[in-house]
Amino acid sequence: MKALSFHQPRAEQIVRGVKTMDVRTWQTAYRGPLAVHAGAERRDVRVRELGFDPAALAYGALVGVVDLVEIVPLDGAAYEALRGEHLLDAPFPGAPCYGWRFANPRRFEPPIPCPGRRRLFEANVEQAFSLLGQAENLPGQAESPSHPVEQAFSLSGQIESPSHPQPDPERPFALYAIAENGGGYRVALYQWPARNGGPDRRAPGALWGTELGGDRLRAVADHLLAALHANGYRATDLARAAGRETPFYLDELTGVRLALILMTVRPLARHDRIEAIAQGIRAMGDEEAYYWFSKCSAGPDAARAQKALRVLLADE
Repeated sequence: MKALSFHQPRAEQIVRGVKTMDVRTWQTAYRGPLAVHAGAERRDVRVRELGFDPAALAYGALVGVVDLVEIVPLDGAAYEALRGEHLLDAPFPGAPCYGWRFANPRRFEPPIPCPGRRRLFEANVEQAFSLLGQAENLPGQAESPSHPVEQAFSLSGQIESPSHPQPDPERPFALYAIAENGGGYRVALYQWPARNGGPDRRAPGALWGTELGGDRLRAVADHLLAALHANGYRATDLARAAGRETPFYLDELTGVRLALILMTVRPLARHDRIEAIAQGIRAMGDEEAYYWFSKCSAGPDAARAQKALRVLLADE
């Protein structure tokens, strides 16, 4: 299924049917079902300004599906006239400007962890839903796909081998290597929800995700490779995985520590402070790591907690 990524709370507004148009600078010939992806980046201040609780929203996940019914060119007058549909409070951005009109919103329960892409991208929603035990309730599907449970979550539309490791309560974090334009890659780490009505074995916090690339990723490369090694992967696996859609699955404690490193060093530039934070997190006791993850990954004070952790570990 085609998918399109939105910042929160716009993704939530779309699946609620409140926001029925999105404004883009480009258009596509595609019309039909469109999976709504909520980006991993959290903008808690803006979310609260728009009347939502940041902790109650999903991030880095497919949250529903709508029908893309038409795309109309917008000038200044049309942009103003359609504010009740696109809900933007910014002035007309100028040409080119197009209004993507949506209809028939349907929510995914639970949201499906998924790394986003720019523009339209392919999301194998059928495979992901079957993995989460929800195939029979997939919106727009007449019947569930055959033999889906043995198939791994794949964004590319390709069925993975049944021998590929499956996410489960013991390996609830999924790490993707995403190829960058011009070479190299960034990583995206996501926390999977509990499946099939079983006990919630997640680390404290809501469904969650973060991304890191560039110099900051290179600065924590040793810690990233250590996390992979702890889960049975080799260092060379990461470079070969760039650009592929198959994730590395990490156990809860490894995922919690790596998540803390990735989210906490994102604003930093100095390698000595990045390393001090990474070493400090890896030296934490298990309960301390869980505590900081619960504070830093969700809730209205998550950004403040991340700053506090940077001050504690690197006087940042």
